Amino acid sequence: MFSCIRSTIRWSHSYSPIIKRNRVPFVNFETGAPKKMFTQDTSSKVPTIASTSNVYTVSKQAQIIKAYDRTKAGKLRIFKGRVIPQLSTPRVPHSGRNNTGKITTRHQGGGNKNRLRLIDYKRGRKDIPATVLRIEHCPKRTSHVALIQYDDGVLSYIVAPLALRPGNRVIASENAPIEAGNCLPLKRIPVGSIIHNIEIRPGAGGQMQRAAGVFGTLVALDDKVATVRLKSTELRKFDPNCWATIGQVSNTELYFRNRGKAGVVRWLGIRPRVAGTAQTPVTHPHGGGTAHRHTKRPPVSPWGVHRSGMRTRSPKKPLGPITERKLSFKLQKKFGIRTSKP
Repeated sequence: MFSCIRSTIRWSHSYSPIIKRNRVPFVNFETGAPKKMFTQDTSSKVPTIASTSNVYTVSKQAQIIKAYDRTKAGKLRIFKGRVIPQLSTPRVPHSGRNNTGKITTRHQGGGNKNRLRLIDYKRGRKDIPATVLRIEHCPKRTSHVALIQYDDGVLSYIVAPLALRPGNRVIASENAPIEAGNCLPLKRIPVGSIIHNIEIRPGAGGQMQRAAGVFGTLVALDDKVATVRLKSTELRKFDPNCWATIGQVSNTELYFRNRGKAGVVRWLGIRPRVAGTAQTPVTHPHGGGTAHRHTKRPPVSPWGVHRSGMRTRSPKKPLGPITERKLSFKLQKKFGIRTSKP
């Protein structure tokens, strides 16, 4: 009886082994992908921008997007069809619980069924050009993903940059041009360019700057260290042999969208939250009182731990590759780096 129940439970290892072992998720036509080549929309070409510099900056990216918007074929269209089954796997809803069934992360549960896209963070097929077929929405991910097809017919998903359109050509090579979607080592990227999907260790695949709208700026480069300014204003050192992708991550308007109603939040798998001042003093330090009054103590969790402004990193711990810690939101607002929290 117990063995029958246990066989119906889906644990995290039921995902594709590609996720656990960080392999490159490709699909070949001989192993299950369609036999025919996908229809490639080549109507969207990369516009030529009058520039004497090879550096891919924010202003240069804005000029490219503006040139795209002038034409009807260049405007971004998000694909609304189904995902390729061979490049995705069903998401296992754990509802914030661990292997014993105990809730370890509150306010999670429910939501729509969806599939996880297997993203190629390594860009493992080097020196093989690929064509962008479409830009897709990816649930449980803030950024969009791009379905690309290599010249030998292999399909793969990558994180979609902001200035990438269907029909564009991308390549992962040490001699690739400095264009959005191309992947190069940091030692081959001009100083001042904006990058994303940055490797922490050479060959491990991109792990930093992958959320919607973020990018890092390469501020310094020498034979031993490449210094990158991250979106959080942190200054961090990387190995020059680490690979990164040119451009800013897509879906920059995610944080400005209006969800419309409370049901949309439940569709996303987020359960309701109750303010601490609305609870009893037994269940929360902010609770109690004869009216819904604000507490005079700093915001804390139900266990009395400070929720905002408390540093959790030990001052005795070495910074390692971190050259400069990020600024607080108060200082970022003071210097005009950010105007509001996401």
